[in-house]
Amino acid sequence: MNIRLGTAALLVAGLLAAPLAHALVIEFDYTYDTKGFFTDLETGTPIVERRSLLEEAASFYSGFTDSLSAIAPQAGDAWSVQITHPSLGPRVTLENLTLAADTIRIYVGGSESAPGVLGFARLGTNLTASGSAEFVDAVTTRGQTNTVGADATDYGTWGGSIWFNAANAWYFDSDPAGLTPGHPDFLTTAIHEIGHILGFGEADSWYAQINDDGYFTGAASVAAYGGLVPVDQYDAHWASGTMSTYAGLPQQTLMDPSTRSGTRELPTVLDYAGFADIGWQVSAVPEPQHAALFGLGALLVLAAARRRAKPV
Repeated sequence: MNIRLGTAALLVAGLLAAPLAHALVIEFDYTYDTKGFFTDLETGTPIVERRSLLEEAASFYSGFTDSLSAIAPQAGDAWSVQITHPSLGPRVTLENLTLAADTIRIYVGGSESAPGVLGFARLGTNLTASGSAEFVDAVTTRGQTNTVGADATDYGTWGGSIWFNAANAWYFDSDPAGLTPGHPDFLTTAIHEIGHILGFGEADSWYAQINDDGYFTGAASVAAYGGLVPVDQYDAHWASGTMSTYAGLPQQTLMDPSTRSGTRELPTVLDYAGFADIGWQVSAVPEPQHAALFGLGALLVLAAARRRAKPV
């Protein structure tokens, strides 16, 4: 891989100079955590360490901004959506949800399945939407333009669901020092799955930038990687083993198909570039508990210093 720092830094500077929208809010809902992955079923109390790590995972997207319309049904408005049950029960149909502007809701849970599979994310499927044109637009695109079809350039979603496999011997801690073989890192998996809800491997604007040879052609990603970026056989991830940098150091990308058990992977420069190509505005902000800079802003550090040298 040959990262062309000058070109990448100029591109990122342009992204960071774009008009600021509103900070993305990721809202977790535990209503369908019916098998006790995040909730003690005997007492009904939250399992704090797991929920706290999920919030920490969301913090890696705290530099994302956009202008997502609120979904607030008024008289004459109606919509319904179906989600995969996050504890693998029967599919759930939700009616007339209300979401604040710039907010995405993710229903979360877990249950036991075959060990080895870590989890998966699924977008909600809109079943019906009727009422004012403004309301239907908010439901289907969150007020974004050109989000559908082979030439899509943006992305707008209300959210979806994430399931985690309770059969795995998860490592539930912020400190990576305690990671050992045989224990998949919950934080790594959670960040990865949230990324799919945010459109990585899901948005039409993602697929619109994959060529017939299996390479991603988005401008920010090409600048960060130094060329067209290979994707996996399903076009849903970077190709297995794709490398980039995190905090100026080489790391396998978070959004490739898998992560070795007992290791932690965090979003790399290339991962954040992919989200920028989907349509998010990705800004440089502090990374709590981890590194000095966040996201694509790390490219600016690399350029100035020269520079210093998996979930499903």
